[in-house]
Amino acid sequence: MSVVPMKLLTIAGALERFDDVVRVCVIDQDFHPENALQLMRGVGGLRPLEPENPYGELLRRSIEVADEAGIPLGYAPFNPDDPLEDLSAYFDGLSDQVAALRKRREELEHQMDEAHSMIDQLQNLRSLDVELGELWGMDHARFRYGYLPRETYDGFRESLDEEDDLFFVPTTVGRRRVYGVYFTTKEAHHRVDSLFNSLHFTRIQLEEEPRGTVDTATAELNARAEEAQAEAERMGSELEQLREKERERILSSYSYLRYHSECRELRQYACRSKGTFYLTGWVPAAEVAEVEQRLSQFHDLSCVADSAEEVDHVKPPTKLKNSFLGRVFQPFLEMYGLPAYNERDPSIFMAITYCLFFGIMFGDLGQGLCLALIGFVLARWKRMWLGGIITCCGLSGALFGCVYGSVFGFEHILPGFKIMEETTFAGMGAVSNVLLLLVMSILLGVFMLLVVMVLNILNGIRQRDFQKILFGPNGAAGILFYGGLILAAVSTLAFGVNLFHPAYILIVLILPLVLILLREPLSHLAAGDPGWSRFSVGEVLGTGFFELFETLLSYLTNTLSFMRVGAYAITHVGLMLVVHMLAELAGGMGGPVGILILVLGNIFVMGFEGLLVGIQVLRLEFYELFGRFYDDGGTPFVSKTINYAARING
Repeated sequence: MSVVPMKLLTIAGALERFDDVVRVCVIDQDFHPENALQLMRGVGGLRPLEPENPYGELLRRSIEVADEAGIPLGYAPFNPDDPLEDLSAYFDGLSDQVAALRKRREELEHQMDEAHSMIDQLQNLRSLDVELGELWGMDHARFRYGYLPRETYDGFRESLDEEDDLFFVPTTVGRRRVYGVYFTTKEAHHRVDSLFNSLHFTRIQLEEEPRGTVDTATAELNARAEEAQAEAERMGSELEQLREKERERILSSYSYLRYHSECRELRQYACRSKGTFYLTGWVPAAEVAEVEQRLSQFHDLSCVADSAEEVDHVKPPTKLKNSFLGRVFQPFLEMYGLPAYNERDPSIFMAITYCLFFGIMFGDLGQGLCLALIGFVLARWKRMWLGGIITCCGLSGALFGCVYGSVFGFEHILPGFKIMEETTFAGMGAVSNVLLLLVMSILLGVFMLLVVMVLNILNGIRQRDFQKILFGPNGAAGILFYGGLILAAVSTLAFGVNLFHPAYILIVLILPLVLILLREPLSHLAAGDPGWSRFSVGEVLGTGFFELFETLLSYLTNTLSFMRVGAYAITHVGLMLVVHMLAELAGGMGGPVGILILVLGNIFVMGFEGLLVGIQVLRLEFYELFGRFYDDGGTPFVSKTINYAARING
């Protein structure tokens, strides 16, 4: 529920100890490295560390070998002090073994495919009761085997029969193709081949000349294919055995190389001066003592820890420490942007208000529980972050369903605030609950806008920003104007007490607007900035009046925008009334058709309105609320934790 305090560590020591320090204190630790050369640019004689990485090429080689062997990347135990020299020969030998087995298996699979292809083609010669070797071995005649379209054969069959230099024998007559062979003389084969080409004859070229009859050739090819298949399966089995045998060593070698390569990559953040290295990075304040204890094992090593407030030339990264509810809604927050380091984390605020708005707009006990169950399934078994949000929203919808007394659209099962009915007040008579709900939605909007203005002031105090605290449209001046205007309007309309007197107007309404108009120079003056006087009157008034008009308009539009909270609650009831009416028209809710309509109608309303309400609530959060107090722009805290299952870039 807060941003974790950070300290900037500057580590200096003997250059030859850099890799050891990185292994002990940086890799897989909460250490966010910064570019030391930029941070220490005021210090003379600094140079970047040499970027050579002797592990990079072998690391890529290990990934290639793992891919060739079909082994997914992952962590395996290794000794970081093992020598590097033996790995190259190991990968070369293993790669050659895998490549040889795969090549032999591919050759055998190709032989199987050739044999099966020949078997398929020979089936169309089954009607020829001859020795196939005699056909392919003729010296004084030419023999062609293939197929032509059925329409062509039917149209030119008589013409082919009249030719003296050819003899066409159809072996298989199909619906679309006619397979066959034709014979011609050695002298006329060029002309005959051209003739059949014009008839779209497609010649079939067998990989090898068959021997014996079609049956004997087919049997021989089947035996050859079975033998090749058995051999290919044996190659696959050997490959699998090799994979299982070498899996642990491959992953161990890969993990070793990945670890040392990541350590070497940290040289890009460090710098050197003569024989000393300098490494800087952010560490959570609570863990600084532990880092210093680990560093104490190295002699002649210095470590300086500066708090974030003492470092003014670099922005600290943001690491959030949230409760369960804040973590559930953190993905929504990250869509807008992480909070800056000196800004309050609004995760828990967003979680509470999102559930509140969703529950009011989607108030139904039955549908809410179903939605919560769907979200729980998505979160628990599908590991979807959206599932947790759906679960919380469903439970909120179920809670407000009890307030409305609505269960799957039935309003008579539970008592509650019935939206389509009236409420009687003493001295006022009956008031429509629809109107009452819309008025309460506006009052909710007024309250939420005042709350976020207070949050903006608290952020301003942390950031020492006087414009946020005092003079901004969301600071003290904005609260005074907006709250005073709402108070006077409610007092006049509801109680008949007119607060719009000259003193009230001057102090509560006019003065805040003047402060907002002059917020730029006033905030610099309050901060003690001698340059506050550089703002010209024309510049301040010229741009200020337009911004002031936009500010006044935003107060109105943001307040009225909260009417959608009540409007969607009314829409939900209206949709369920339509579903119940359709069920009644279909023969009553007790009949099978009526029950089916009720079920399908509830599913439709739950999905359709749930999606719309979720989007509208997110819009309220981002535009009406966050825009008034939340700057975002935080840099995420990224420690050098190695994910061994992830691919490397490049």
